[in-house]
Amino acid sequence: MLAKLTRGNQLTIPKAIVERIHLQAGRDYLDVSYLNGVIILKPVDVEERIAPESYDALLNEAFTVQPGDIVADERAAASVLKKRAKRR
Repeated sequence: MLAKLTRGNQLTIPKAIVERIHLQAGRDYLDVSYLNGVIILKPVDVEERIAPESYDALLNEAFTVQPGDIVADERAAASVLKKRAKRR
């Protein structure tokens, strides 16, 4: 299959390839490398990074007891889980 490189160095991946490897525009990323005369495009997963202060705020909120939260020690939690498992 042929693909044309635009003036902006953009390349359109043929639809058959996109469908075959289930790429989604705007969501997926490709690692581009060059080896022995071959351009390699490899789908990769990218982690979203958050600023350290945002992460600290998230942790603080996650470990703060809020109104309506159920607080239980390990024994009480195990008891509740056993009761729920018996209901199934």
